[in-house]
Amino acid sequence: MNELPELLVEHRVTLLRFVERYGGSVQRFETADDLVQGVHLRALEYKHTFEFRGRAEFWAWLKQVARSHIKERREHWSALKRRPARLFRLTQAATSDPGARLEPPITATGPSTFAARREQLTLAVQAMGMLMPRDRDLVQWTTAGLDDAEIGAKLGLEARAAARARQRAVERFRKAHRLLNRHR
Repeated sequence: MNELPELLVEHRVTLLRFVERYGGSVQRFETADDLVQGVHLRALEYKHTFEFRGRAEFWAWLKQVARSHIKERREHWSALKRRPARLFRLTQAATSDPGARLEPPITATGPSTFAARREQLTLAVQAMGMLMPRDRDLVQWTTAGLDDAEIGAKLGLEARAAARARQRAVERFRKAHRLLNRHR
């Protein structure tokens, strides 16, 4: 009998506290509950090889899984922030939505300007997190400067089909960003 699912439920509150304490900057983009859910998914990947050896050993193992998951999510969000200007530019591009408004470019510098840009970048990264994995990849490849032929090769599509997929993904990203911007 495999006890892993029951143990995860039993230790959920303790794991949530652990994640809240050690989640750090990742919690700017994902809630502690989302991180716990990711830890549970990762732990369940090992369900068939899991062997219970005691509560203390299980908790030590679960903390290690949590640290690994938090590290992976931190790397994910950091990778998105490496190209902030391109990602931010995607949020400001023209759209077919008549209700969308474009902010004038900020030419001033200073603490408030940097804070506003940092807030917009945070919203852009959160919008990326709302996308399905394929759309997220398409937006990331767009910000990395890949052309339609390169994206098509990655997806096994012709360049025209890749261009359409990329355009749809970017539009979904913009919509997610606008939604987050309205509710801040």
